[in-house]
Amino acid sequence: MKESTIRRSRKMAAVFSFLSVSAATSMWATVVTWDLNPNGTEGDAGSTSQPFVASGYSITANGYTVGWPSHTPLGLYYKNQGFDETGLGIVGSADHELQGNGFYPTQFIQFDVSSILAQGFTDGKLQIGSVQSSSNDTFVIWGSSALGDPGEQIGGVYDSSSDLVFVGIANFTNYNFISIGALSGDVLPVAFQATLAPIPEMSALFPIIGLIVAVAITQILRRRRIAHLRAGSPSGH
Repeated sequence: MKESTIRRSRKMAAVFSFLSVSAATSMWATVVTWDLNPNGTEGDAGSTSQPFVASGYSITANGYTVGWPSHTPLGLYYKNQGFDETGLGIVGSADHELQGNGFYPTQFIQFDVSSILAQGFTDGKLQIGSVQSSSNDTFVIWGSSALGDPGEQIGGVYDSSSDLVFVGIANFTNYNFISIGALSGDVLPVAFQATLAPIPEMSALFPIIGLIVAVAITQILRRRRIAHLRAGSPSGH
């Protein structure tokens, strides 16, 4: 084999390795947002439970009235009153928003996020609207492992400064269910958001494969060169 051919083959192996590493490092996380009133409608959702699909990934919202010893399923309502009052509310209340009595929520909407957690989603966030300072609207977020149980409070009490802001959910991956309720006044869930990170196992394969191929080509070229040299030596005739 000619020396120029050997050099070209080695260059090809090096290029393949570089492209493999580049492919691994160029995989970016994907942010998925679930609009809780995707069609911008106004009216009863017709159920206490409603799935939402974005980019092929699904979460499910469930409505509840707070009660003791258990919470009662409550119908969901699509509200569209413009600006920060378009989202997913509840039936029953005059303005179809989640209400609080100043001490604790009287209703809550719970999101089943177990399926997206199983698919590798992290960094969950909630966007809440109709959080107005004039009516002292505030809300809280909970996380739990059981449907219908709001569980434990995550973070503090959010006020009008969080209106239409995507509020981060601390320790998001620890909970299969995320709930939102008003502590005082009334609020309206608008959207849910989470991040799908690249799969480490898959991205790690690219540089490994590139390295294996580069080593294999180098070995093949080395053996061929040795065989070529032996064939040209006096002892080879």
